[in-house]
Formats: sequence, structure tokens, C-alpha cells
Amino acid sequence: MNKTLQHIIRFFILAALQVLFLNNVQISGYLNPYVYILFIMLLPAKMPKALVLGLAFIMGFTMDVFADSYGIHTAATVLLAYIRPYVLSLVSIKGGEDLEAISIKQLRFGRFFTYSGILCVVHHFTLFYLEAFRWSELIDTFGRALLSTVVSLLLILVIESIRSNTLKR
Repeated sequence: MNKTLQHIIRFFILAALQVLFLNNVQISGYLNPYVYILFIMLLPAKMPKALVLGLAFIMGFTMDVFADSYGIHTAATVLLAYIRPYVLSLVSIKGGEDLEAISIKQLRFGRFFTYSGILCVVHHFTLFYLEAFRWSELIDTFGRALLSTVVSLLLILVIESIRSNTLKR
């Protein structure tokens, strides 16, 4: 299947999963899993940075439209896309340029976990802090971000494991 078509399908599947199911999961206001960021995480390392930022803007804006959140998803997702190459250079041997694709299979579990974990924490902390926007809620926001990161990371690892297993066949 064409790589561009795969990215388009992944965009719509993750956006639909987030909007239809995961936006309705909220445990006492603390746990909000966000797996739509996997779309940005799995974009090829060699993709031009301007295109990645543009796609992040579109994905974030899509989430904002459905969540009535006035740009906080867009801001957090564009920040995630901006720091992605730097995080990738931390976890991969040649800065990600040697990778055909970003996946558990290519990075191995430990590096993929570190890569997605750092990006999840940054995205979630940015998102929740922009939502609260008060210094007095910094500790509470950090707790929400960490708890939501754990749940999001588990879901991302499950989705990526399923995706990697279907690619093997």
C-alpha cells in the first residue's frame, strides 16, 4: 500500500478513535487518554519538518473542533511535532535518519517506549497546563499529565504492537 495512503488512513483511524471513544473516557477529571498523537509520532523521520508541523496543526485543530477546546490541542500537538526530531535523536543511533519508519520493530521496545514516553509527557503537560493556565494548579496539572501519560502510553503501546504484528504478516 502507498505510504501516503497509509498515513491518511492512520490519521482518520486515530482521529475517529479519539473523538468517538477516548474523548468520552474521563475518570474523575484526571485520566484523559490521548492516542491521536501517535499519528505524529509515527511519521517518517525523513519527512520535512514543515510538513510534520503542518500535519500536527491539522490533527490538533481537528481535535480542537471536536472537543471545543479553543486551540490547546493544536498548540500541544505542534509543540510535540517541533521537539520530535530532538527526542528521536536522543533515542536512535543516527538521529533517526537510518530508520525506514518509526515503530517498535525499528526502534525496539525500550527506545520506542522512551521516545513515546517523552513526547507523551510533553504533550500532556502542555495540554493540561494550557487548559488550567494557573500557577496555583501546577502540581495538580503535573499529576494529571503523568496519570494520563501512563494510560495513553499503554494504549499507544498496544496499538503499536497490534500494528507491528499485522505488518509482519
